[in-house]
Amino acid sequence: MGHLLLMWRLVLRDMRRRPGEAVMFLLAVTIAGASLTLGLATNDAVVTGYEKTRAATAGPDIIAATTATDPSRVAESLADAPGVAAQADPVFAFDTYIRAHGRTAHSSVEGRETSPSAVDRPLVTSGTWVRPGGAVVERGFAQALGVRVGDRVTISGRGYPVVGTAISAATSVYPWSDTAQGPGPSDFGGRIWLTSADTRAAAGDEPSVHLIHLKLTDPTATKRWQDTVFAGDREVDSSVSVHYWQDVLQTDLAMIKDIQPALVVGGWLLAVAAIVTLAALATTRAARDNRRAALLKAVGAGPATVTAVLLAQYLLLTLLATTLGLTAGTLAAPRLVDPSAGLLNTVSPPDSDTVTAAIFLAVMVALIGALGPALRAARTSTVHALADPAHLLTRHPHLNAVTAHLPTSLLLGIRLLARRPGRAVLVSAGTAATTLMVTALLTWHTELAGRPDFRRFGPIEVRVDLTGHVLLAVTLTLVALSTLNTVLLGWSTAVQARRALSIARTLGATPGQVVAALCVAQLLPAVPGVAVGIPAGLGLYWFFGSQVTPPGPWLLTAALAVLLAIAVLTALPAWAHTRSPAGRVLNAEPA
Repeated sequence: MGHLLLMWRLVLRDMRRRPGEAVMFLLAVTIAGASLTLGLATNDAVVTGYEKTRAATAGPDIIAATTATDPSRVAESLADAPGVAAQADPVFAFDTYIRAHGRTAHSSVEGRETSPSAVDRPLVTSGTWVRPGGAVVERGFAQALGVRVGDRVTISGRGYPVVGTAISAATSVYPWSDTAQGPGPSDFGGRIWLTSADTRAAAGDEPSVHLIHLKLTDPTATKRWQDTVFAGDREVDSSVSVHYWQDVLQTDLAMIKDIQPALVVGGWLLAVAAIVTLAALATTRAARDNRRAALLKAVGAGPATVTAVLLAQYLLLTLLATTLGLTAGTLAAPRLVDPSAGLLNTVSPPDSDTVTAAIFLAVMVALIGALGPALRAARTSTVHALADPAHLLTRHPHLNAVTAHLPTSLLLGIRLLARRPGRAVLVSAGTAATTLMVTALLTWHTELAGRPDFRRFGPIEVRVDLTGHVLLAVTLTLVALSTLNTVLLGWSTAVQARRALSIARTLGATPGQVVAALCVAQLLPAVPGVAVGIPAGLGLYWFFGSQVTPPGPWLLTAALAVLLAIAVLTALPAWAHTRSPAGRVLNAEPA
């Protein structure tokens, strides 16, 4: 208990004195965990939303559409087929174009009775159900049109007030709803319900179908049921086409299939950025941690206790960040996967695979970023850490010979880089992650510009817009985190090299050359990061999408923009350190 109490008090003291460091780490890991959770939870969110909607609306297992002149005979044949548990009366439907608020949109119109149906009872979400002269609009369709209860829609030249909005599981969410599944426009669209009499009056001479909704005794046996009923001498009618509830669910899942790679890959890339953040924070506080480790060992603590104390804060923050990331991802998943509000968006807990992946990601970030510095601090000699003497430089004869005739800024920058190769790896990894997402976003825009048909079909347009929003959000988040990392790494490099650079200034180096040297130390490892990030981004996009390549000038501009941003963000903390006189830095006592 004494060790645990000591660790708890030290963690609380550290977070009270430096809350900014804790907040930065918490934010980085939470964002990465939320993105990964979103990517892994989207399928479950769609399935859960559809199942709840299907249960609430008595959704059909089979949707049969027939163009027969006598639909009642077809309905009787289907009702007598083996495995049918319930059947609704045939629904008259046709496809048309409607107008609302000056906009024209494609829709199916279905005729319904005012009393509830045995199968497929749309759930009214606002207003009331159909009545003579009034229309009920599917909720996702109404949202896209900006239609509310009390507005008017024009169908076949007739105006109808909107008396309600509703949702149904008989077709996919807007705008990928199969319309009347029969003759008429082949485009996708929405759904509107009228009374049977109003529907027939609005249809006029338009081609029409009758929809027959069935419930089976075994909802999972839809394909076997069709093979049995529509085989050989049991064939019902050649005019009948059949759709299953599984088809509806798969179409709903197709709406979000392009956003999953962006979220999952983005989650791991954000984890890389979080590792860089944590490593930069650990580097910044290395001197404090070394002194704390020395003081603990001086009073009798062993290496295991010292390591546990130094890791405790990170592990506690990791646990909190994992919880926040899982919660944020779970709450956001239903809204993200149903852009048209066509399902009951009920939040369900994440499954075990999602929780395991989120915990693994967070623990990996904490251990990779903090374990190394903690172990080094625990192994450092107590006397050496308390005295904090000047660090002996490792001699690199070949490097010295190569850099001897370089300009001052380049010479100092390369030698700073050689002193701490681990930091170069961090810079390269963070730059590669950011460049990868920027490349993917540019590739997506290139594909969008080269495929004008994206703007012709409602479902593709909505799916592409959703994918673009996700790509943009992940890229901007990664850029923000990389910006923070660049500042942190630049600041820690300037702090740890302040004495060496102060000596260089006393020997004649100007403040401008010192700033340029620190920029060189960041830019040199960033170049291979950019060189790796661009082909990696193209490769991942080709793997999950189509083989599209952005124009060369776009990629070159992006690469130069990334490198310029790194140079500017490194120059700011470097310039701040050069404002202190060299003599004051050399005379300063160790912290």
